[in-house]
Amino acid sequence: MRVTKKLIEDVVQELVGEEALVIVFYLRGKTKISEFIIAEELDLEIHKTRNILYRLLEHNIVSFMRKKDKIKGWYICYWDFNEHMIPYLSEKINSEQLAKLQERLDRENSGQFYLCRNACARMDFEKAVEFNFKCPECGEIMNLQDNARTIEFLKQRIKELSNQAKSS
Repeated sequence: MRVTKKLIEDVVQELVGEEALVIVFYLRGKTKISEFIIAEELDLEIHKTRNILYRLLEHNIVSFMRKKDKIKGWYICYWDFNEHMIPYLSEKINSEQLAKLQERLDRENSGQFYLCRNACARMDFEKAVEFNFKCPECGEIMNLQDNARTIEFLKQRIKELSNQAKSS
C-alpha cells in the first residue's frame, strides 16, 4: 500500500484527531526534530505539542529518542515520523470497523427494535417491555421498526470496506 497524504490524514484523524495533522506533516521527511523546535516552528505551546506527540506515540505514528542537555541538565526528546506504520494502522482501523459493522448487522438481524414516532429512542424488545412500550423521552407509544433499510445499508457498507481492504 502506497503512503499518500490522504492515507496519512485518514489514519491520523481517526486515531488522534485533526489537530495532530500539522505536527505529522511537519515531521514527514525530517529526522530527530526537537519538541521545542516543533513547537516553535508551528507556533504551538510546548505542553500542547508534547500532548499531541504522546498521543501519536500511543499508536506508534511517531517515535522519539531522549537526550540530556549538557548545559541545562534537562532531557530533550527528538521525534521522528514512522511513515511505515501508516498502512498497517489503516488496515487495523479497517478491520476494526468491519468487525463493528458485522456485530451491528448480527444484532439487527436477530432482534426486533421499537421506535417512537418522534424517533427519540430506539430500543430492543426487552427494553421496550421495561418501559411498557412508551418512549422514555416524549411518552409516545413505541412501534415496531422495520429495519430492512438499516440491514441493507450495513451490508452495503461491509461490502465497501471489504472491497477497499482487498484493493489495498
